[in-house]
Amino acid sequence: SGTLDRLIGSRAGMTGVLLGKWVFLSIMGIIQLTVMFTWGALVFGLPLASHLPGFFVMTIAPAGAAAGFGLVLATLSRSRAQLSGLSTIIILAMSAVGGSMFPRFLMSDTMQKFGLVTFNGWALDGYIKVFWRELPLWELWPQLAVLGSLAAVFLVLARWLARRWEA
Repeated sequence: SGTLDRLIGSRAGMTGVLLGKWVFLSIMGIIQLTVMFTWGALVFGLPLASHLPGFFVMTIAPAGAAAGFGLVLATLSRSRAQLSGLSTIIILAMSAVGGSMFPRFLMSDTMQKFGLVTFNGWALDGYIKVFWRELPLWELWPQLAVLGSLAAVFLVLARWLARRWEA
């Protein structure tokens, strides 16, 4: 319906549109993670209340990285059908290798290293540090650095891929 053309033609431009979408998707990710962890606290006794600072820090970083990754997939795809198929395959593979389906610490050393290619592997490592190992916030710096870097790289890549709509 020409909405994208009107948004690009506005003062926001493509960069503003992508950043706005990234902020919206990041907030949605934060809300989803908060709902899931709250459910875990209520139903399964997860000690969320005693780990709130670590939880919030580790929730913002993966939400931003996931939002950036979603923008890369969206700008890479030519249609919704292509996006659906591409994202399903990539996300299922990332979930399996990153430890979302099966704990990485039970995988072979090689597979554990492959899991570090995925942002969900880094997020899970951070959540383990918060909830299982009960480490202080400063111990989360490797996970936060990688997730923040991935978010920035994904945003730059999405912006580069989106240039085709500006022509």
